[in-house]
Amino acid sequence: MATAARSAPAGPPGKAPLRPVRDEPLLPPGPRMPPALQTLAWSLAPTWLMDTCARRFGDAFTLRFPPSGAPLVHLSDPQHVKALLTASEEVAPKPSGGAGAPVWVLGPSSVSVLTGQEHMRQRKLLLPSFHGDHLRKHEQLIVDATRRAMADWPLGQPMRMQPRSRRITLEVIMGAVFGVEVERMAELREIIVSLMEPKHLLATVHTLLRPSEQRPNHSIGRGLDRLDERIYAEIASRRRQRDLEGRSDIMSLLLMARDEQDVPMSDEEVRDEMVTLLLAGHETTATAVSWAIERLVRHPDKLARLLAEIDAQRQGGGEEYLAAVINETLRVRPPQGIVVRKVIGELKLGRFVLAPGTTAAISVYATNRNPGVYEHPAAFEPERFLESTPGTYSWVPFGGGVRRCIGSQLALLEAKLILRTMLRELEPQAPRGRRGRRDERMRWSHRTLIPARDATVVWRRRSPRHGEQAAAA
Repeated sequence: MATAARSAPAGPPGKAPLRPVRDEPLLPPGPRMPPALQTLAWSLAPTWLMDTCARRFGDAFTLRFPPSGAPLVHLSDPQHVKALLTASEEVAPKPSGGAGAPVWVLGPSSVSVLTGQEHMRQRKLLLPSFHGDHLRKHEQLIVDATRRAMADWPLGQPMRMQPRSRRITLEVIMGAVFGVEVERMAELREIIVSLMEPKHLLATVHTLLRPSEQRPNHSIGRGLDRLDERIYAEIASRRRQRDLEGRSDIMSLLLMARDEQDVPMSDEEVRDEMVTLLLAGHETTATAVSWAIERLVRHPDKLARLLAEIDAQRQGGGEEYLAAVINETLRVRPPQGIVVRKVIGELKLGRFVLAPGTTAAISVYATNRNPGVYEHPAAFEPERFLESTPGTYSWVPFGGGVRRCIGSQLALLEAKLILRTMLRELEPQAPRGRRGRRDERMRWSHRTLIPARDATVVWRRRSPRHGEQAAAA
């Protein structure tokens, strides 16, 4: 939709007036339905709305939501995506609040909230915890958490995968962050699970509609108070310890970290990073695992190929197809729907110009399905990633630029180890009946696009495969 143009000069007598001269920014087109209906469609059928707009308007379209009806520009062309993700924070910074949560949840020192040099300082302090040897030290934690969760799965009966995956990834992130025994996690797990329960939906909506820097005095606020008390107690306990060098948990690494001026992180900074990791660091990974299982049971040939690779991996085979399955799952079913930036300096994107004050969003879903990049973009074809690696600005499940998800490598490691551990012992099948044959649609849950039926599958004990029989012989 174009903004107003200045009046055209009258032109010579008896002649038609000259064409208007545009001197104001031009936004991409968008649906004409009232903002309230656009909001309803976005809430109940987000992928239908994005698919419909992409077919009608192309790689860029504008949605409007009440109460102001201000434009939200969706982008999916890789060049536009690159321009927005690499724009300086003087042009398009991340809005205040991170991971879909207000500042009073994550805290003002969270890497997801900070901007500019403060953001880069926190990011540099956090990065070592998510790479190299520190990351590999969490592998057994992931495998053990998966096996514990599998012990009480109801085999032979329909089971919702999403809550079961969430249980695994929550245990993993708590273990990675705190490095404490499973028994000591019970209280912490109860607090976090309570904070993310649907019963808090109305309180969350009220908070988002009436943003405040102050923590509200309702169930979420009280839950955060309990979480803070637990975290600060653990920080105090660690600071009293004389030697943290032998520990690999993220909290201990942050307590030992120093910035370029040799300044350590304060208790408040450590707390804010812990809350960010605990609340935002497990839901998307759990969703990716659930979507991978949902996709595989509806593509038995892909599942059979993956099971064969997993069997061969015991004998030293590679895991190229497993990596391709994860990459393709994140492409066709990305847990994160959009990545938002607030334009504060005029930004030119091809023939479009975004004015200061415009909210721009990378449509992760539409970018990952751009027909100009992917052949058969809606199809689940892991083989496409055996032949090529994901593009930096055409495969964006973790965002990009200097604000790319800091835990992306941990998330990919978790997904690989969880899937491998499950599929070595069990095999999933789609539930019987017409619903079991249908793809599960995507729906919102805490700003994450999860399976509408929680990835309901039936698990059965695996029979010995050729690879295992050969190994036994």
